Amino acid sequence: MPVWAAILIGVGIFLVMAALAVGGFFAWQAYQRRVLLTLLGRTEAIESVASALIDVISRLAQASDDELEEFVSDTESTERRALHEVASRARMLADELDTMPLPKSLVQLTEALGDAAYLVASEAARVTDDRCGAAALEDLAGIDLGLVRGYTRQARYRLTEACERHGMEETSVYGGGLYL
Repeated sequence: MPVWAAILIGVGIFLVMAALAVGGFFAWQAYQRRVLLTLLGRTEAIESVASALIDVISRLAQASDDELEEFVSDTESTERRALHEVASRARMLADELDTMPLPKSLVQLTEALGDAAYLVASEAARVTDDRCGAAALEDLAGIDLGLVRGYTRQARYRLTEACERHGMEETSVYGGGLYL
């Protein structure tokens, strides 16, 4: 084989390897952005369940004595069902975040999101069906909304940082669809 053919084959192999490396780099970046978009949706879901928890507690804080009596005595009251639904949805989000395959750069963000979801679930689940009367009111009073707000804000802050690191500065979730 002539020398020029060997050089041409070597250059061709080098160009193919370089193209594969560049393609792999861009594929990895696209994968990280796709996972980040998924986490953006989960953040919106966590903020939604946290807001629902705050709304239920706010309604109960402004409730009449009759409405509070219904809450403490009826395990099927609207507010108790709402608390159970919030706890269930937040638990599902926490479980999903705990088992999600991730790039290493997004692990801390996902842990913060999982912690926020877990906290919302545990706070919403304080009032159980076996507690009635004054015990149910004590459990309700033990819900720490400040802690829920703090963890949710921290998760949003970390998400914003991750989005900026990956060049996704203006993101919003609207109607279940993602718009960048």
